[in-house]
Parts: sequence; structure tokens; C-alpha cells
Amino acid sequence: MDLSNLDELTGDEKLALVALLKRFVAEDGEVSEDEVDAVGSIAAALGEEEYRRLVDAADERLQEDEALRAFLESITRQDARETIYGIVFEAAVGEALQGLEPEMLDWLAETWDIEVKVIDEEGDA
Repeated sequence: MDLSNLDELTGDEKLALVALLKRFVAEDGEVSEDEVDAVGSIAAALGEEEYRRLVDAADERLQEDEALRAFLESITRQDARETIYGIVFEAAVGEALQGLEPEMLDWLAETWDIEVKVIDEEGDA
């Protein structure tokens, strides 16, 4: 997981990242070891205090699907969109996608104009 661009994200962009991670990790009611590792890496990269503040803000402002989607639509910087999507996608696909995860990823890719390419094991796109 490439977290090298996290320091370039604005406050709202970081909030979008944390809110999406929170949504995907909590979606199935179980937290896998891969999800714990992904969240831990992001929390460490952001700083524990900043991460906790962002989780609290996501809990307060972005619990409802409509509020989250409206907020995500406000993220307009394409570099940030691609960074956030890449991190969330990698964290989400560590396990089989289930529940609303695939639908949310598809919606996000379409809304943010992200081209998703799946590469098979031989490296073919």
C-alpha cells in the first residue's frame, strides 16, 4: 500500500479516506488481519491523534450513506481522488468484496472518473 502521498491530502481529502476505510472495514461486521494492518498503516502515516480526530469527524458527519456520497462528490482534486481510491481499493480487496462494497467502489470510480484496470497474474490487463 503506497501511502507516500498522504501528506499532500487536504483535511477534507483525509476525512474522505478515513470515512471510506471505516465504511469498508465495518461493512461485514468483522475485521480481518489485512484490514487491521491497512488501518494501522494509515493511522501511523497520518499520526494517531490526527487519525482519531478524522474517525470522530466521520462518525459525526458521515454516518449516513447519502451524507458520505454528497461529501465524496465534493472531493474534486483528481490526484487526491486517485490516491484515496487506490488506498481504499487495496484495503477493500484484501478480502472478498461483499455487501455494499462493490457497489460503493463502482459508484466512487464512476463519480471520481477513475479508470480501474484489473491485471491478471500474468500481468495482462
